[in-house]
Amino acid sequence: MLNNFKIIVPFYNVEKWIRNTIKSIQLQDYKNFQCILVDDISDDGSYEVAKDMIGEDARFILLRNKIKKYALKNICEAIEHSCPSDEDIVVVVDGDDWLATKNVLSKLNECYNRDRCMMTYGSFLEYPTKRRGPEASKYPDDIVENNKFRQDKWRASHLRTFKYLVWKEVNHDDLKDTDGEYYEMTYDQAMMLPMLEMCGSKAKYINDILYVYNLSNPNAVNKTRAKKQHKIMLDIRKKKPYNKTL
Repeated sequence: MLNNFKIIVPFYNVEKWIRNTIKSIQLQDYKNFQCILVDDISDDGSYEVAKDMIGEDARFILLRNKIKKYALKNICEAIEHSCPSDEDIVVVVDGDDWLATKNVLSKLNECYNRDRCMMTYGSFLEYPTKRRGPEASKYPDDIVENNKFRQDKWRASHLRTFKYLVWKEVNHDDLKDTDGEYYEMTYDQAMMLPMLEMCGSKAKYINDILYVYNLSNPNAVNKTRAKKQHKIMLDIRKKKPYNKTL
């Protein structure tokens, strides 16, 4: 079965890296995909570089915000902009990171077909250290069986993918702060925890390196706003868990 992938790339001030991001997608040997890129009002040359890179390639759509929305809201809107069907697989790639090899989508297609999974997560390589990312790992069976994802350490790291039929069951109120605004950061946990809870054992950990996580961006929130990132993480983990439904 040839699955259809919707690749979502939010970015802000990534002029130095967005070429790598787009090129890693263009070079995929699996061609059944659409890529939505969203520029969150960059004030460097990111938008121009992205526009030049995609050229006339109809698989790519480049959007440009007029107001700041941050990654999570950009991802949510871009998913809907892609007009996905229930079985389409959403792939999230940050605009300063890139896919590790040219056969990432092929491996994902094989995984979804073989394991009949609903979502995947892990593993990544850090740049420029070339170390394997320590964060990603398989959730223990007892965590999955007892739906204790919010109590366990964070494991569901890059590369993160999920079927749209899972995503559309996420209540967007759970992606927002007390002011009713989408979280400015920590989008990974806000998105993935509800889907992990719904999917249970149908969430697949992939041990193969599929993603390159860029540690060299000085604007990364874990460097500039770590305290706020931690506060949001605690708020997300206090929310009511979803029931296993899939």
